[in-house]
Amino acid sequence: MQAIQIQPNSQPGLQIRNLPVKKLGGVIFGCKPETIEECFKKQLFGLPSVHYSYVKNVKPGMPLFLFNYTDRRLHGIFEAASLGQMSIDPYAWSNEDSLTTPFPAQVRIRTRTRYIPMLESQYKTVLGTNYYDRHLFYFELDHTQTKALISLFKSLLPINFNQVPAASSKKSIVVSLPPTKRKAPVLPDPKKVKANSKDINPFSVLSNASDGVLQNWVDSDVENASINENSHSDTDEKEFEEPVSDWEDLDDNALQYQFSPHSNPDESQNSSYKTVCQGMELPECIHPVVNPVNEEKHTMLVHNEHKAAVSIDKIESEVNNIPGGVGLQPERHTILKKLKELFSIRQQAALSSQDCVNSSPDQCVPEETKVNANLSCGPFDGTVEDKPSFEEHRGEFAELRQIIADLSRRAEALEKKQKGSDQDILFLREVVKDSGRKVQQLEYLVDELQFRFDSSLPLLGSTRKPSIFLIGGYNGVTWLPSLDSFSPEKDTLMGLAPMSVARSYASAAALDGHIFAFGGGGGNSSWYNTVECYSSRNNEWIECPSLNQKKGSLAGISLNSKIYAIGGGDGNETFSEVEMFDPYLGKWICGPSMLISRFALAVAELNGTIYATGGYDGSTYLQSAERYDQREGVWARLPSMSTKRGCHALTVLGESLYAMGGYNGDKMVSSVEIFDPRLNAWRMGDPMSTPRGYAAAVTLDGSAYLIGGLKSNVQILDTVEVYNASSGWSALGFSSLGKRTFASAVAM
Repeated sequence: MQAIQIQPNSQPGLQIRNLPVKKLGGVIFGCKPETIEECFKKQLFGLPSVHYSYVKNVKPGMPLFLFNYTDRRLHGIFEAASLGQMSIDPYAWSNEDSLTTPFPAQVRIRTRTRYIPMLESQYKTVLGTNYYDRHLFYFELDHTQTKALISLFKSLLPINFNQVPAASSKKSIVVSLPPTKRKAPVLPDPKKVKANSKDINPFSVLSNASDGVLQNWVDSDVENASINENSHSDTDEKEFEEPVSDWEDLDDNALQYQFSPHSNPDESQNSSYKTVCQGMELPECIHPVVNPVNEEKHTMLVHNEHKAAVSIDKIESEVNNIPGGVGLQPERHTILKKLKELFSIRQQAALSSQDCVNSSPDQCVPEETKVNANLSCGPFDGTVEDKPSFEEHRGEFAELRQIIADLSRRAEALEKKQKGSDQDILFLREVVKDSGRKVQQLEYLVDELQFRFDSSLPLLGSTRKPSIFLIGGYNGVTWLPSLDSFSPEKDTLMGLAPMSVARSYASAAALDGHIFAFGGGGGNSSWYNTVECYSSRNNEWIECPSLNQKKGSLAGISLNSKIYAIGGGDGNETFSEVEMFDPYLGKWICGPSMLISRFALAVAELNGTIYATGGYDGSTYLQSAERYDQREGVWARLPSMSTKRGCHALTVLGESLYAMGGYNGDKMVSSVEIFDPRLNAWRMGDPMSTPRGYAAAVTLDGSAYLIGGLKSNVQILDTVEVYNASSGWSALGFSSLGKRTFASAVAM
């Protein structure tokens, strides 16, 4: 109902870019460790209802991402499986505090590809323009940001990516053709290959043009493409031509990013050993393959596991990066030396076979090979005889495998030691946490002793000046259950016993040395009807009878030994009701209702009369005012203010009422209006130096204090403005106060 109210798990204000439907390319949803598993299990993402303005624009196929508020990592890549709707699952992520979902703006999803979660330092380069505060950013993405974010994710390895396995007992090498767009490679029919084996040289060497088919296979696998072996029909091709989302523009670069220098370093280290093994493998079979782009035939070495060939430069790079420290350098040089010798032999064989390709196959293939040509292996099974030069190095291969196995064992030993160190670190962290709790308990004890000492000063003949008590609120990071005593004279802030729950958008009133805090909420979508009472003598909170209704953004005042809770709302409707608490009866009773329902109103008491001004009636912000005189027993209308105001402050100075700041339905204002009950009229006063609303307002020693509040939907203030009728406004910089808004304040 309130235009600038903070929603659960969000930051102050409405974090909405209001992108048009055509410009919305993707959406980021939020989660926490306790809700992320339910998101994946139910294949459902959700946000608070205030985000529905753009969640409703989500269409099936739109890229989606998931942001973890706790570790600030971004998960991807997902896509919408339904339209964005309200309460697809009305009980999702519910808890004991609320049976209904706190995140009703929902969409069903399916996983496109699960990549390793991305750190904020990585995705912040893409979302830089979405940041409106140091740690806060908009969840709406345009098409450019969406494509950039997808590309950034593809620079990481998928969580379920299958690494190329280590070298097996069979020796094999595979090379691939240039990549094609979303089509599986076309291989010759094994029967035709066998029938035409006389025209094929089974020992021909791979051409340089065939270096991309494996990339296309991996790309298709990584992207979980829905292309099967029969995806050559006209119907399928037409389907691929429809621009569903921002996925297609990036398919060709998927594998390029996966193996780029930006890839995950842990994955790169784990693959070093496997890459060296790949370099040792030898060819099993050689067969022609048709390039699906230009239908040219290329010679291709194939084996049944489709492993990728590795160049000597890449092997050298990987060997140098095998983990193990300086002590393993001799073994690394031995590996490189052996592999270079092997590579030289392969090149000689390649040149010889290439000559055979350029000349007649019958001139190069020995007679016994021609006789046994029909016995050569099929595209994915069987073997051919190795050349004698490779047989000579069989022992060297065994030596290399042994060295690599030793390196692997050493790495495993280091991993075990690392696990032990991790356990020690966890233990030390628990010790630190326990120490922190004890330190906090000691701090509370010191504060309590200090408060009792200050309370005993009047008994010793000293005069204790009144202090300002700040109750609950929000500091930009945490919803606060705290109670703090602030001394403007000394610029000190002393923490007292906290409330049982975090409380904001609440109201407070002082009565007979006690502070009553009632209503409000804890930063989520639900409101309280609970009431707590603070005893300054015992520095403790006690539970009191609850209000008749749950409500927040209400106003409170004490008059004639009674507490009044006035107006407010519960998120569905605004209230005009007035509840009155009589400590002697021990319960809340209904009093005369106001003439108009008011949410985020301001009240004050002057000469036994209660004045209520401004607020929000469910459709517009108000400039009207009314008063309640106990002698009359009814509310009476007053002249209206010149400015609409909600979440403003109303204080008493002398014989006048001061309405200060607030929200006019469009922006925060700094204007001040003064009401003189004797003239029954409003007049303009000197404006504040800074627009603000939701400030904690209190009158102390003839001056009005406005503490903190909001300057805009997203900017929380840490300043204090003080007004005195004789000296006007002054902005004071108290070092003891930090950022705070949605708090209540009383002077006592």
